[in-house]
Amino acid sequence: DLKLQFLYLIVYTPTRPVMASVTRSRSHSRLEDDASSIVGFSKPGTRQTWVGRLGNFSVQYNLGVASIAVKFMQSYHDEVTKDTSKQEYPETEWAKYTVLGMVFFGAVVGMLVMGNLGDIIGRRKAMLVTLGLVVVGALGCGVLPWGNNDAIYGVIVACRFLVGIGVGGIYPLSAARSSEDDSNDDIGVDAAQARRETACKVGWAFFWQTPGMVAPYVVALILLGIHEAAGGFSVSTQWRLLYAIGAIPAAGVAWLNYTSPESKAFLQAQKDRTENNAERFSPWKWAANHPAWDKLRFGLFGCGASWFLYDVAFYGTAIFSPSIIESIFGSHSTLVQISYQTLIVNAVAVPACIVGNLVMKHKGPYFLQLFGFLFMTFTFTLMAIVYHAAPTNDDGSKGWSTTLFVLFILVNFSLQCGPSISTFVLPAMVFPTEVKTSFHGVAAACAKLGAVAGTFMFKPIEDATSIEMVMVVQAIVSFVGVVVTFLCIPRTDEVIGAGENAPLMGCKTEKKVEEEEY
Repeated sequence: DLKLQFLYLIVYTPTRPVMASVTRSRSHSRLEDDASSIVGFSKPGTRQTWVGRLGNFSVQYNLGVASIAVKFMQSYHDEVTKDTSKQEYPETEWAKYTVLGMVFFGAVVGMLVMGNLGDIIGRRKAMLVTLGLVVVGALGCGVLPWGNNDAIYGVIVACRFLVGIGVGGIYPLSAARSSEDDSNDDIGVDAAQARRETACKVGWAFFWQTPGMVAPYVVALILLGIHEAAGGFSVSTQWRLLYAIGAIPAAGVAWLNYTSPESKAFLQAQKDRTENNAERFSPWKWAANHPAWDKLRFGLFGCGASWFLYDVAFYGTAIFSPSIIESIFGSHSTLVQISYQTLIVNAVAVPACIVGNLVMKHKGPYFLQLFGFLFMTFTFTLMAIVYHAAPTNDDGSKGWSTTLFVLFILVNFSLQCGPSISTFVLPAMVFPTEVKTSFHGVAAACAKLGAVAGTFMFKPIEDATSIEMVMVVQAIVSFVGVVVTFLCIPRTDEVIGAGENAPLMGCKTEKKVEEEEY
């Protein structure tokens, strides 16, 4: 049936694009080995790869689950209603603006703190800390909220902030783990080919955010199916399980991370620091003393600004997908209908991300980001024009609902096939090992500030104007992304400052380099 088809799509699609190209090169043979060893995890590099992949799955599940969980809390007999007197758990005024957005505030904190921690104590140890926060926060959302509505939503908001810190830390750490995967060390390929393989590896790690985005709605349909078959499955149990299940993938990633070694790249950087007596290593001091500091700073601005703009557009649309779909089909949809509709919209991320990774493999992340922003500008503009032209029915739904739904799917396709991948990949590729997670964390933190802006600006704009005006704003944001990418993003994925003398702290001195050459 449809549920099993979606589950099949989620489980098996990610390995196909990797395995389909095995015959093209020796490097792809290794990627096939990596994918086929999912059960045994026999190679250290393979474990490291799956830490990044499943970590990204955990990120997107825990970021997106609140959207459908809130719909459950606002339902009445499995039907979403705007009548607060009928809702099981009506939101208070303050909760309307914090339940969905608070996780992003936490994510900003996690990206900055955990990213910096990853460069100091290592990716593996920092990942264990951040995953622990996700587990505690997700379980807290499911177990701790009791009492009146203010108390329930207050606990949820607090736990979502904790979840945000955890998933925020996963961003830079999972990217670094994937880019520093040691499983390709013995492949006899040139440096450029090796970097393209690394970029694809980081891209495929990001790919797993797409099934993570779909997963909350699959879980919602399963819970509704159990409720329909067994009866008496309360709304309270349903939304609590939606939140708490987010702890399962995080706990699984924590186990994989615990049993996998630290990356050789970080261990070498740590060894260099020890040899230079850099006991109190500071990634930012290292970067400030680097001869290429101006290039590093400008690259960080480009990565952070473009990721900020992308997340304004993405989260301003994706986090409110159920509400947008409701405006297209009317306000009397059931939870099952909303779950299916949103599942279909989010499932388009799977083929979109595959297309994006294939484009990046041949054209590189810069090309993918530039033309991805252009594609987003086009789809948002088209959606705004058609939505404005569509008539409004007596029940509040829009005419041309099928056309609008298809266009909304196209909008989501554009959101998932371009900058969604390149903004994650570029910071992991262009910054040196010594500052990789710190700089990636800053760029990702800028992104989540964009997510906060997108989340909080959507409802006021919608209330003051209309859905089509929101789409116009998103089109403008996307076009600014084109400009920023063109002016500020490096045209190559080479490490910034590679080949230039590095600062003493955290790197070999010139004297030691001369001794080794001698």
